Amino acid sequence: MKDGMEHIKELINMYDFPLEALQTIRVRLGDWFVSGGKPTDGYVWQQARYLENLVRYGLAREKELE
Repeated sequence: MKDGMEHIKELINMYDFPLEALQTIRVRLGDWFVSGGKPTDGYVWQQARYLENLVRYGLAREKELE
């Protein structure tokens, strides 16, 4: 089973997200990992769900295949 970070990486590879959203997640996860958090923690999955919601509500665009 993949961890939350792997899922976040997959989403970022598939979609173009607003820069503000990516910066927010980077700061949140950076603080989380510095405080001892792990990629399998629920908080990381919460951030993945945030990205999924951006996709669901049309705030991220699917990347075009080259």
